[in-house]
Amino acid sequence: VNPGSEVVAKGDILVFGVLRGMAHAGAEGDADAIVAAYRLQPTQLRIAGVIARPPEGKNAVPKEPEVARLKNGVIVIEPYHLH
Repeated sequence: VNPGSEVVAKGDILVFGVLRGMAHAGAEGDADAIVAAYRLQPTQLRIAGVIARPPEGKNAVPKEPEVARLKNGVIVIEPYHLH
């Protein structure tokens, strides 16, 4: 997903590649929705009604797939591990 692109879904968003654009999972209010990608480098993430942007100057390339989800009303990004 290239910069300037937007992906919007009622539920989860799974990107089998690099996410560099904007992603809005749970667009109709699903707070359990996630955004996952092999490389999670978005310009903006939205889950339900919560919005997050990457910190200024953060250019580190993720070394493993990551997943973004809501925890206590805040978007957190964690390594993605199969259970």
